[in-house]
Amino acid sequence: MVSRNLSLALQERPSNRFATLVMALRGAQKRMQKKGVVPFLGTFLTELVMLDTAMEDYLEGNEINHHKRNKEYQVMTDLMLLQVAAENYTLEPEDPFWAWFQAMEPLSEAESYTLSCQLEPRS
Repeated sequence: MVSRNLSLALQERPSNRFATLVMALRGAQKRMQKKGVVPFLGTFLTELVMLDTAMEDYLEGNEINHHKRNKEYQVMTDLMLLQVAAENYTLEPEDPFWAWFQAMEPLSEAESYTLSCQLEPRS
């Protein structure tokens, strides 16, 4: 739905694009407030890496691959919409969680790296 609204905004005259984009952002913001989405950044990064790997930057004759750029734009716009919606969240940690979190000892850089490699091994 958001991508469709943004696509419509891109097809309109330049003076109307901004107004349509603002309306799409506001509508998405209201929908996200109701849903309470907490996005996983890794999904967006993976999608951007896949786009970069799978599609060429330039077509024949050094023409920019607009299809690739549009797909990247859609991913970034979705991420930005979720960030805007997250600004309206008011999350307060509950006391038992906060006490547990405060009691945790931070990992060293080496421990963090080892754990990271266990959770997501290198290819």
